[in-house]
Amino acid sequence: MAMNLKRKLRSGKTVVGTMLGLVTSPNIIYVLKQAGMDFVIVDCEHGTYTFQEVSGLAAMCRALDVGILVRIPQPDRQSVQKFSDMGIDGIMLPYVEDPKVVEQASQYARYKPKGTRGVSLGATVDFKGADDLPAVLEEINDNFIILAQIESRTGVERIDEIMAVPGCDAVYFGVYDMSVSYDRPGRINDPIFRDIIAGVLDAARRHGKILGHHFFSEEGARWGLAHGVQLACWQTDTSQLAASYRKDVDMLKQDPNFKK
Repeated sequence: MAMNLKRKLRSGKTVVGTMLGLVTSPNIIYVLKQAGMDFVIVDCEHGTYTFQEVSGLAAMCRALDVGILVRIPQPDRQSVQKFSDMGIDGIMLPYVEDPKVVEQASQYARYKPKGTRGVSLGATVDFKGADDLPAVLEEINDNFIILAQIESRTGVERIDEIMAVPGCDAVYFGVYDMSVSYDRPGRINDPIFRDIIAGVLDAARRHGKILGHHFFSEEGARWGLAHGVQLACWQTDTSQLAASYRKDVDMLKQDPNFKK
């Protein structure tokens, strides 16, 4: 099986990826792999992906050994089970404020004796048969990632409780929601958030969790890496496309031979 993302992180490696919120073609995974990306996060909280589209992305990720996490729309049993059964590396739980939510999601995502997940013999287990099942289920239990996204003042205040959940593997941030929660909408570079995020990273580190963060600038990424971030998410499909095209279009329009 693939599921090498958690293995890389546990070995101390830093991985870089991006978030998909619009592009649905599985071929995007090939492009990102060629660019050196280690993982993708598929945004099913805000994105419009169907189950079939996520399944196609997951299949390509497994074929190319690119990690895939899915930000699920809500932490109920159906969402956790349905996406997990596509053979993904893990799930991101949005807007976590209660440790019980993380504990319950971990139960839904893992098989006995660590959870209550129902068994499927399809893509989840690389279409292996029942003879391989015990080893495969143990591998999934060990290598599945439950990632708690902290996006609010309440989440920050309860970070030690959330990180203390045994089934929680990693922390991540939602910087824009956090800016709204702290009455600074959109001001994600406000110095207050550096202090807040540093405090949350320290709490996660104390509990032995993987440190994840989303970066939109080189300066921000360098700060995060210096603070121990291993799961580094760079831009999104739409933000990266827009920035790249904007730079090139501006260059063309500034050419003296460009007729305006």
